[in-house]
Amino acid sequence: STLDDVFQKFHSNSPDLKSIASRLEAAKQVYKISSAIRLPSMNLGLTGSSRKQNLTAFGLSEDFFGGGQNGDQNSDGSDVTSFSSRNYGLNLSMQWEIDLWRKVFNQTKASEKDYDAVKYDLSYLTFSMQVQVAKLYFSAVESYEQLKLAEETLESVSELADMVSARYEKGLRSSLDYRLAETSVATSIVSIENSKNVLKSLNRQIEILIGDYPSGSFIKKPSLPSVLPSIPIGMPASVIQRRPDIKSLINKMESAGHRVAQSKRDLLPGVTINGTVGTSTQEIEKIFDEDYGVWNLGMSVTAPIFNGGRLRSIKKIQEANYENSKQDLIRGILKAFSEIEQFLDQNKSLDIQIEALNAAVKQSKDAYELSKERYDKGVTSLESVLNSQRQYN
Repeated sequence: STLDDVFQKFHSNSPDLKSIASRLEAAKQVYKISSAIRLPSMNLGLTGSSRKQNLTAFGLSEDFFGGGQNGDQNSDGSDVTSFSSRNYGLNLSMQWEIDLWRKVFNQTKASEKDYDAVKYDLSYLTFSMQVQVAKLYFSAVESYEQLKLAEETLESVSELADMVSARYEKGLRSSLDYRLAETSVATSIVSIENSKNVLKSLNRQIEILIGDYPSGSFIKKPSLPSVLPSIPIGMPASVIQRRPDIKSLINKMESAGHRVAQSKRDLLPGVTINGTVGTSTQEIEKIFDEDYGVWNLGMSVTAPIFNGGRLRSIKKIQEANYENSKQDLIRGILKAFSEIEQFLDQNKSLDIQIEALNAAVKQSKDAYELSKERYDKGVTSLESVLNSQRQYN
């Protein structure tokens, strides 16, 4: 239940997860921008201009305009012929590249695969953080158990030290035994404080990940599961199919393939349709009058003739990127299989180690009890008792 609480708070409050969500939203918008090229581009414009032109500078006399009837007179009495005009316009312009060779299609699909790759990368990062949370949790549980063990060790050593101290005061034990016993007590106190510090540090790391104040007191009385689920046969293959990092590599390879196709089609002619519709008038109040409507529709065909080999070099770069992405995928799959096989081997090894440790605990406990009994009877030394006590703990 404590681990469930950790994950619930992690999913609801973690600043890292919220940051990942923001990055995913940014990647989504980048994908929308990249894929917008497949749609027509349309712009609405409103223009207005006022113009006055002096024609005297062009060598035209007033007689040319009928005796200067349209002229303006300067302050020095000379006649100057000038014209003024105003123009207002409202227009809607459109530009659209016809995808004859599926160049735009490949560019859009490449952007889509890039976005999917980012989604899987962030999903893998989220999963990795969940693994980190789980590891920190079990490390904190282990630290808590180590703290309890250190406290039990202090209790055991203190009991032994009391016995040695009582006999030392009666002259039955040497000062060496007394000092060794007191040293063990002091060492056990240091071990307890170290265990407390480690536990608080791990608790603070967990609290930061789940968005709580790092007080260092999150885990107080946890316990390790007594039974772990078994790993079914065929797990490596099924894990590979679900791993988001592998899916990301697949999408990156597919994106590189689409970019190779796009770079090849960049060598072919492109067809673009351009159009404008609107109004043009000298009076702003008539800007919405359809009688003053104007329009323009055209098509342009452009073909690359000479660009210094730039387009062919881009094609070769994209082909190299595609080959590199294939090798990245192969390397990623092999690495994933290696990780899974390694964990399966470790699982078998840990089962053997747990069984051996349980046997060692039983034998070391019996050895410690026997050494205490023999020391009490004066048969063995205190060093032997302390050594058996350290092995037991």
